[in-house]
Order: sequence, then structure tokens, then C-alpha cells
Amino acid sequence: MYRLLIVDDEKDICENVRFLLEWADYGFTSIMTASSYAEAANLAVDFQPHVALVDIKLESHWGYELVDHLRSLGLKTVFCMISGFDDIQYLRRSMQAGSADYLLKPINVTELRRFVERTVVNELKGSLADAGAKPQELDPVLKVPYSDLSKITNKIILAVKSGYRSSLSLSSIADSFRMSGKYIGRIFLKDTGMKFSDYLMAYRMLEAKRLILNTQEKISVIANMVGYVQMNHFYIHFKTYFGFSPGSLRSVDQADGTAEEDMN
Repeated sequence: MYRLLIVDDEKDICENVRFLLEWADYGFTSIMTASSYAEAANLAVDFQPHVALVDIKLESHWGYELVDHLRSLGLKTVFCMISGFDDIQYLRRSMQAGSADYLLKPINVTELRRFVERTVVNELKGSLADAGAKPQELDPVLKVPYSDLSKITNKIILAVKSGYRSSLSLSSIADSFRMSGKYIGRIFLKDTGMKFSDYLMAYRMLEAKRLILNTQEKISVIANMVGYVQMNHFYIHFKTYFGFSPGSLRSVDQADGTAEEDMN
């Protein structure tokens, strides 16, 4: 129903923005990208986007110059500037050109969602009935609904859930997504308030606790099951995270032996 245009001279950012929201939930059925002023100007005339996210700097041009140009052609597009510059002059010039909002990179998914919702309701006269229909399942580490997180962050979390038992890194996840590790790391941090490594450790700790309480496996085996090769690292992380040792969750006769008790 709605058409979205994403303009940024970094192609990986154009592609990554596709994953920030479930765009179809807001009625966007067609998404196109452009990586230069000229490409965006030519594409927009034929594509006639309802909404355009435009980078403030497009090589030798400014994003607000593109907005000025497309406005002069009569496009009714709702523009939102995306920028790595927290500068009042750029903000003012963007608003003068007709940009409806100004979002800083890496884009905060909540701020983007608010812009989209406001645009769909006020400018496009649409409805948000479908966008809020999904159940509010909470992430066990963050204690927030998955719907409050970007699509990129949710994909990273899914990768953690499926791969926490083995060696896992943000760079390996980025490679599997064919995305920039540095960029998705910034998105994850801004989205969750946690570094990826801290989230992975926390998820492993919660899984370890669950296994200690609900199985008869030795704690050393459980440590390996949640991705730890070095037992010392596991004990240190567990006690730091929970404030008590893994062995304290079990009675003495369930403990793994003297050596393990000493480590606790």
C-alpha cells in the first residue's frame, strides 16, 4: 500500500534500515534504496514514495538539497532526515527544506517507530491496528517486549538463542547476515543498552541456572553446554551475574565434588 525510499551513500546502511522495523505491519509493501543524490532524484520521480528516509550527507550533496529538489517537483513524500551529526544548523536546514523529522545514527528503533506511526496516522490517514496486534513476549535478559526492539536486534537475539552453546561472536553473526558488524553492534547497543558480549553472557547464565535447577547434570557439563570451555570463566561469570555460586543452587550431595566446591 505504502512505498518507502531509503537514501544513504553507505549501501550497507540502506540495507540494514530495512530490518529496523517490520515495515509491512505499518502498510509498507514496497521498499527501494538509493546510494547517491542522482540515483535518489531519478528513482523518486518514478517510484513516488510515500515516505523517504534521507541521509544528511550524500557525498558532494546534502540530503536537504535532495528534499528541496523533490519538493520543487511536486512530490508529496514525507521526509525524515537521518544523520550522524547532532548539529542544530543541520536540523534547522532540514526542517526548512520540509523534513518532518531528524533522527540520529545509529537510528533508535523507538524514535523511528514513533515517526512512522505519526506519519501513517496523520499524513497518510492510515491505521495502526495491525502493528500492535502481536503478543508482547518479553526477552528474558532485557525484560522488554521483542516488539520494542528493532528487527536487526531481534535477528541477533535469535542467533544467540540458536548458537549460544558454541563459539559465537558478533562478527560471525554479521557475516551470516551479510551486514556490517560495526553497524549492527551499534544498533544492538543503542537498542538494548547492552554490548553484544554482555547480552550473550547474560543469556548463557540464565540458561545455566535453568539447567542447574532442572537437570541432574554436573555443573562442569552444564558449563560446557552453555558455551564455556574454561570452567574458571564460567564460575566467575555466574557468581558475578547472580551474586552466588552455581553450586549453592544444589544440595551438597548433588554437588560435583571437592574440586568444584573449592571453586565455588
